[in-house]
Amino acid sequence: MHFTLKIALTLSLALSAGLQLTAWADATVDNAILEANNYRRNHNSREALAVLQSVEKQATNNAAFLAERGAVYVALDQYAAAMKDCNLAIKLDPKISDAYDRRAFCWTVSNQLDKAIADYTTAIKLNPLSPMPYHNRAIAYRKLGKLKLANADMKHYLTLRPAREVRNEASVHHNAALTKEKDGDIKGAINYLKYQVQDDSPASLPLHLGKLYAQSGDMTNGMKFTNQAVGKADKDKDTSVAISARIFRARLLCKQRDFNAAIKDCSEAAELSNKTEPVSALKIKAKGEHALALTLRAECYLETKKPDLAMADVNQVIKQNPDLIVAYETRGAIYLASGKQYKEAIADYSKVLKNFPNSVKSRMGRAEAYSATKQYKEAIKDYTIAIEKSPSEASDAYGNRAKIYRILHEDKKAAADLLKAHQAKPD
Repeated sequence: MHFTLKIALTLSLALSAGLQLTAWADATVDNAILEANNYRRNHNSREALAVLQSVEKQATNNAAFLAERGAVYVALDQYAAAMKDCNLAIKLDPKISDAYDRRAFCWTVSNQLDKAIADYTTAIKLNPLSPMPYHNRAIAYRKLGKLKLANADMKHYLTLRPAREVRNEASVHHNAALTKEKDGDIKGAINYLKYQVQDDSPASLPLHLGKLYAQSGDMTNGMKFTNQAVGKADKDKDTSVAISARIFRARLLCKQRDFNAAIKDCSEAAELSNKTEPVSALKIKAKGEHALALTLRAECYLETKKPDLAMADVNQVIKQNPDLIVAYETRGAIYLASGKQYKEAIADYSKVLKNFPNSVKSRMGRAEAYSATKQYKEAIKDYTIAIEKSPSEASDAYGNRAKIYRILHEDKKAAADLLKAHQAKPD
């Protein structure tokens, strides 16, 4: 007996232009850092602190967490707490630029200007494209009467400031579009953003617009603006958006079943995300996107009949990110496709369903693995839940459940399921 093996790709077209790992991740420290960074950048520092405090017991030795909390404390004028966090962050990771930047600000507040200048200098060395350390070091130099050095720093700042202002303006547009999205007005968000995307716009804007079009079902414009985002990000050397745009384009390519092109995008995204980021939030974002790129590439390898490469990718993800649940779902699909590692597939799918019981993909996969190991009662239960959760999967679920009923000599139930499978089949 052959059950229908359907290994659907995880192609959630996430729309947020902010910092996210994935909707599939647990409530980890990494997610808290990114959420807090979003709050802080939108001037909601108390909310940011509450998010960080909710995971602080898990993050005692996490440099990125400490650097972000230090930044939040600075925003709240709690300089002693900020100094403590920055000191610990630097001790754990001497190359985390924002910890030096915030500690320098604390030194300035306490009028220890030489120490502030030293920290700003380190922050600039680690992240030379960030304008504010030049600006703030210039102020410190001026207070010490070192006007030549102050003027040189201010010139650097004025050179970098336009790019910062463009990014700030883009954030305003992103937030305006996101407000419409939250209200369910995708068309309104598209109409708003399409007038904001110009040839000189930062790459994040066409990427956001491409995601909106894709969500609306317009894959042609989704691909058009995602391609524009990739090209602009590469031109501007905006590594963060270059990674995100490639991963999203890979998802669109998978929709078109162009798996080889998707693999190329995933590989480039993984390579870019491996580069060291100096800023804590970007470091965490790159870590998450590296995992996403490898997970999606694994699914593409599986579709192109390269299970060994798929397994290598997904095992690397799980080793580096044990809380990224989607990786277990992908590995379950690889085990299932092997035609023999059904127990392993059941274990991985069960791990997913324990955390996300509404995952129809894992429910269907585990049902097939149960069926292959003659655990028919369990398989029937999973198929039944899949039918309840997802009409799009109902035809396959009814069909496979009918085969089990036949094995169990429950012919009336089998006939009823076959009829329902036919009725549920999409046109």
